[in-house]
Amino acid sequence: MVCALMGMAGSALLLRSERQRLLDEAGTRLASFAQTMAQRLDSGLAAWAHDVGMLARFEVFERRTPDAALARRLLEDLRGRSPTFSWIGFTGADGRVIAATGGLLEGVDVSARPWFRPGLAGLYLGDVHPAVLLAKLLPEDQGGGADAYFVDAAAPVHAPDGTVLGVISGHLTWRWAAGVRSELIGLSPWQPAPELRVLGSDGTVLLGPEGERGRPWAQTPRPDGWEEATLPGRAPSILAFARADGAPDHPNLGWVVVAERDRHAVLAPLWSFGAWLGLGTLGIAALGGLLAGWNASRVGSAIQRVLGGAEVSDVTGRLEQLRDQAWRDQLTGLLNRAGFDAWREAHSDRMRSCAVVAMDLDGFKPVNDRHGHAAGDAVLQGIGLWLRQNTRANDAAVRMGGDEFILCLPGPPEQVEQAAREVGTRLNAALNEGLPTPAGRLRLGCSIGIALLPKDATDIDAAISVADAALYMTKREKPRVSDRGQSGHVLQPGE
Repeated sequence: MVCALMGMAGSALLLRSERQRLLDEAGTRLASFAQTMAQRLDSGLAAWAHDVGMLARFEVFERRTPDAALARRLLEDLRGRSPTFSWIGFTGADGRVIAATGGLLEGVDVSARPWFRPGLAGLYLGDVHPAVLLAKLLPEDQGGGADAYFVDAAAPVHAPDGTVLGVISGHLTWRWAAGVRSELIGLSPWQPAPELRVLGSDGTVLLGPEGERGRPWAQTPRPDGWEEATLPGRAPSILAFARADGAPDHPNLGWVVVAERDRHAVLAPLWSFGAWLGLGTLGIAALGGLLAGWNASRVGSAIQRVLGGAEVSDVTGRLEQLRDQAWRDQLTGLLNRAGFDAWREAHSDRMRSCAVVAMDLDGFKPVNDRHGHAAGDAVLQGIGLWLRQNTRANDAAVRMGGDEFILCLPGPPEQVEQAAREVGTRLNAALNEGLPTPAGRLRLGCSIGIALLPKDATDIDAAISVADAALYMTKREKPRVSDRGQSGHVLQPGE
């Protein structure tokens, strides 16, 4: 489970990272694709504006009395070399067309057209607009027909003395932009190819899918870069933007090229990547499970060997028994030295204030000598039982070895000192009353030494040493128990 959860978390991070990588890569490439379209539009407009500006400098147009036939041949020659020009005309300063390709609109007053006045002032580019006068006059192969749209380019014609004589105007068919769009879509490295749109400076769709031309686009275009978006009625997509800024020395129309790709197609490789990642995660989880099972089997076998080789239903309880066996004296049930060390480590905070009582039995050796070890063991068991019953749960009662015992009583110094003395007095009273053994009830005595933390010592080991010293001083001051004839005395009925 740990391997599976870690694998799932790692897989989620990898999938998120891979998703972002795919989007970044697709967005960058799509932005480059849109930039190519914008550059093609820029270069086309710049070339047209340059041609019109150069044409306005021809000597044939600078005459006070222009030669209409010669001017017409020159304009026809330019349109023949640049078929994207649907119509080129030379208009006098009064707004009447003097010469034009195909003779179209010659003699017609065009001073109301939006390109005329700006064209008298300087080089001018007009945004995409539907054909008004030429839609029915031009054949479809020259940009005419029902769906005719033009981009206007105009430049003033000056006499040698600087007088404005008229305007050279060229109508560029918008089908040129549609041709560039179709060419780029055909060269697209993606299938299906991205959708390309050209938006006007006001956000209107100038070129795009069928039915969108002339309508405001669904959102405000960015100047450049890419983003994730969901257009109304369409699947989530990636949109890239590039602005057609034009050449520095020519006017620009503020067009923005928008390239769109379906996000699902961009993220399609993520499915296979995710599948392999899932299989890898399952493999890691399975391997982790096998390793965990193998390790658990080894640990289980080791535990069973420790427990004696038999099947044990309550392994935790049995291990706790083993721990108690390792930490407790088997005869008395009190803590042994190892158990006392573990208790001290677990309750180090209680060691700051406590009473340490060192205890030693008076007359224990004669019991073993006269009545045997069974009687001595019974005495120790009785003492162990008495200490367990007469100390608190947070106290430590320890058999250090033989007939030597240690008590550790945590608490405020003034309280635990009194408690330590009471324990010694009560234990002495119990020993004097006699303890049941196979040899009968035996009476003994005990000597104690007390040390207080932090009053008498700075740590528990030092306190034990101080308590031991006090214990041996007490024993030296006592008369020998054997001299009293008390030790090992068997109480008779009635005594």
